[in-house]
Amino acid sequence: MTDKQGQIDYFEGLLAQHGANYKALDWNSPESQKLRYKVMKEILVYGKKASGISVMDVGCGLGDLYGFLKAEGILHKHRMTYTGYDISPKLIAAAKKKYPEAKIELKDIMEDRYVPKADYVFCSGIFNIRTSDENEHLDFVKEMLFRMFDLCACGLAVNFLSAGALPAADDLNASHYYYFEPEKIATFARFVTSRFIMRHDYHPGDFTLYLLK
Repeated sequence: MTDKQGQIDYFEGLLAQHGANYKALDWNSPESQKLRYKVMKEILVYGKKASGISVMDVGCGLGDLYGFLKAEGILHKHRMTYTGYDISPKLIAAAKKKYPEAKIELKDIMEDRYVPKADYVFCSGIFNIRTSDENEHLDFVKEMLFRMFDLCACGLAVNFLSAGALPAADDLNASHYYYFEPEKIATFARFVTSRFIMRHDYHPGDFTLYLLK
């Protein structure tokens, strides 16, 4: 299992250093963060339901997905209800201050077995940072994919840092960032569901997976 406290300490350290902005979540820019949200919300095109829907944001950080959905008019257009979960108390406190009207809670979906299901589950960036060894991190990712897919009624959208556009190197994942091989994630996706879509067209160092019910 991944080092949960290590993950919390990493992001709360960034929050203390940079304040409640994109740098606290280790994104390069607000634009790259927003680009990923734009791609993730396209799952609504492929899912069974596109109106009167519930959305669960796993690893919601500062609640910026909620901010994006609201600013783009998506919450209103799709009659969407939003719930954000994160394991960091300090990020949750900052998110509630930033978006006081949003439903944002401190919750670990792997530890809490009674999480209410949602039509769609979104998960952006939570697998990018590795605080345990490589095998433990991959096991954590696989367990999380199964868990999040179980919690959705229509589909799951999740993104990953991509090794596909980077030079081959033996120590590619020697740092705390983890770069995934798209082909291996696609192979694993088949164990979760026969209906999936992979997007590797919007950013050279990132890809998004839609897992559909």
